Amino acid sequence: MLRIVIVGAGVVGHHLAERLSAEGHRITIIDADIDLIHRIDDRLNVRAIHGNAASPRILRKAISDRTNLVIAVTDRDEINIVVCLLAKKLGAKKVVVRLRNAELSSPGSPLLPEAYGADLIVNPVDATADKLHRLVQNPGAFDVFDFANGELVLWGFQISEGSPLDGVILKDLRQRYDRIPGLIVAIVREDGLVIPSGEDELRDGDQIYVLLKRTKTADFMAIAHPESEVVQQVFIAGATQLGIEVARRLEGTVKSIVLVEKDRAQAERASEILEKSLVLHGNITDADFAEENRIGDADFFLSLENGDAENLTNALLVNKLGVRRILIRTEQNQFLPILKQAAVGEAVNPRRITVSAILRELRSGRVVAVSQVGDSGAEAREYEISEQETVCGKKIANLNLPNGSIIGAVQRGDEVFTGTGDTVIEGGDHVIVFALPEAVKDIEKMFTRRKGMLK
Repeated sequence: MLRIVIVGAGVVGHHLAERLSAEGHRITIIDADIDLIHRIDDRLNVRAIHGNAASPRILRKAISDRTNLVIAVTDRDEINIVVCLLAKKLGAKKVVVRLRNAELSSPGSPLLPEAYGADLIVNPVDATADKLHRLVQNPGAFDVFDFANGELVLWGFQISEGSPLDGVILKDLRQRYDRIPGLIVAIVREDGLVIPSGEDELRDGDQIYVLLKRTKTADFMAIAHPESEVVQQVFIAGATQLGIEVARRLEGTVKSIVLVEKDRAQAERASEILEKSLVLHGNITDADFAEENRIGDADFFLSLENGDAENLTNALLVNKLGVRRILIRTEQNQFLPILKQAAVGEAVNPRRITVSAILRELRSGRVVAVSQVGDSGAEAREYEISEQETVCGKKIANLNLPNGSIIGAVQRGDEVFTGTGDTVIEGGDHVIVFALPEAVKDIEKMFTRRKGMLK
């Protein structure tokens, strides 16, 4: 159990408090908004403090030398930095801070993290741009996570009508195809996310998560979606901070990038920043503008405006134009059911990505990487195994993995392979485990327990 102080009870802070308190950690949350504090107090089993966390008097109520972690996620960067400074002085062992301003969070910032005590900085724009970049580079995927130093990917893929996988029973996959390049570790349907058995049948509309080598993604697509896709042209709506950052990252990897912005001043600013992207002043919802600039020919369309309603409207319009792949920025969860019902594209939520990035820092033991999967609370984790862990030297079949979990792959030196029941886990191995919410805590105990420790 960790003693964790969360500063900021907004969407990110509330989600962190909800998730971490459910895992059994002792949570204190601080916010200057009394309404947010009342909401937290009513809904969660946490200690809630009303007040300005930039005040030493308020912070002293929550932080001591027994505090394992402080997470500063208010909506003001300057308050988060002050909290970092004070938290370390008051005895906090580790501090994580969310900073939106790229001038403060970039490696070239004149104010270095060690100057104010931050052990980890999470910039939502950088984290979200990185996710969008990976999705564009992997057409057909709605989720992409990297493991094993980028050699393995957990790829979320939706089975569509007509896919060769539609109607296939999992145990028959290897009979139908000589070599299956990956392991299907989860299936998402309307009734939730499950870890499949060999008897499960894949069907149209299933969202599957496949763990495979990065070099084998093309082989998997040849099975799941034989029509090859090459991303040559990307349209981005919105010269927001996120829109500009995504365009900048795609430059050099995509042949044509077009950024559309309806505000002339913002469009001119974007054109000064970007080197290889075409910046147009116009409105996606203008039918003449869309036709004149052939938006329907785009391989990918990303709507990255600041407003959820605007992004959803853009997606609906360009979907009618025939754009095949659409990604939408969304901040509010209430838009997700509408988006799924409309079936016009995939949503990327910067707040959820921020939470996932922060949770990586909280996992005990030798956790190299962790990613939230979907909305259910399921996690994919990469553990580095030492000789001291109790799992070292055991066969996978003898681990008694909890229900709702599966070992997806093992990295041993330069070799990456799918573990079988006879695979013996060795010191130095990197083991990638997929776990449903109810199995996360038991997986944590199993892979962090050291030899000689009491159970």
